[in-house]
Amino acid sequence: MKKFIGAIMVLVLAFISVGCTNENANVNNEIYNKSYNVTIDIDEFEDLVAAAIEKVGSSVLGVTSYITTSTISNKQTPNSTGSGVVYKCWAYDKDGVKIDDWNSTLDSTNIDYYEYLLITNRHVVSDTEETITSLEVYDGETGNYYEATLRGTDDKVDAAVLTFRADKFFAPVEFTDSDNLKRGNFAIAIGNPEGYDFYGSATFGIISYPKRYMSDDTDGDSINDWDAEYIQHDVAINPGNSGGALINLEGKLIGINTLKLVGSKVDNMGFAIPTNTISKLLPYLEAGEVPERFKLGINIYTVKDIIDSKYNENFTDAEGNPIESFPEDITNGIYVIEPNEDIISEGLFLPGDIIVLFNGQEIKYSYEFRAVLGEMVKGDTATFKVYRDGEYVNLSYTFE
Repeated sequence: MKKFIGAIMVLVLAFISVGCTNENANVNNEIYNKSYNVTIDIDEFEDLVAAAIEKVGSSVLGVTSYITTSTISNKQTPNSTGSGVVYKCWAYDKDGVKIDDWNSTLDSTNIDYYEYLLITNRHVVSDTEETITSLEVYDGETGNYYEATLRGTDDKVDAAVLTFRADKFFAPVEFTDSDNLKRGNFAIAIGNPEGYDFYGSATFGIISYPKRYMSDDTDGDSINDWDAEYIQHDVAINPGNSGGALINLEGKLIGINTLKLVGSKVDNMGFAIPTNTISKLLPYLEAGEVPERFKLGINIYTVKDIIDSKYNENFTDAEGNPIESFPEDITNGIYVIEPNEDIISEGLFLPGDIIVLFNGQEIKYSYEFRAVLGEMVKGDTATFKVYRDGEYVNLSYTFE
């Protein structure tokens, strides 16, 4: 598997360093000549972590993909194993009536089965070299396998949705707003590292960086064609964690683990797809559709590149003149060389515009710009704060 997540126990080391061996400790931290007095109740903190894991753990299941190795006997062989997270549920009573409010069925004796939707990684349920012939969802607490059906995958974001039925109830996870994440927030990963022998493993750490942008080759031509947003964290992950949950201390989903950097010079660098990205994709994946992606159609420089260059004359405007200076308050942004004809940007932007904010986000690098644009789907409205002819103007465009 090519994507995973992880956790660390730095907090434990911090407790040891201040001599915390019982439930309460007063810690006096001096950082940049500022004093912070913090009271830590270790028992309460441990209970909080355990409660979050217990809340979500039973709904993080195994996902197995199979290939047919013999056309004569139709023998099915496991191709890969990963993880997945239940996020939606319906109940069916013994008369076949669908009940949307699963909460009302938990004490009922008239339920025949539950139907679920599960989010996982695309690479868990598809293979570029093999044809996946069947899928199963695995419940390690009972040892039961459930036949699953692929609803849909995305061609850019490493996400997929499966559906399956079971007579056992798995509580759907609750999503939280991933845009509210900050560096240092605690995070917990739950998944199946190295297969089902370590089913339901939980690891602990922090958010290393809430918005990290990385390029990817999504069409297999060895050229990066997509810039995606990830949550970087240091929670320990391994092959098999792909598609598993990254949650906060409230037991709410903040991301789907998907990627880990591996090398002799790196460690504890895991990445998850943010819940806000997933939420926008789910209606398409559930319907078996691929969302339409949009291009603005503009030739651009980054302001940072122009300012940092020792040879500004290399950066020219649409008429070939060197771009020599910017207003003092503009140090980042996207410089529009010119919009392309018959594309969205024509009539929206003008040559020489400087896009300072895109959907409220300051843009330093072109890959950030492309990643924010990549989040846009049909019906979304993009907003821009633009410096034009000595003043700031606000522009917007609704993708149709």
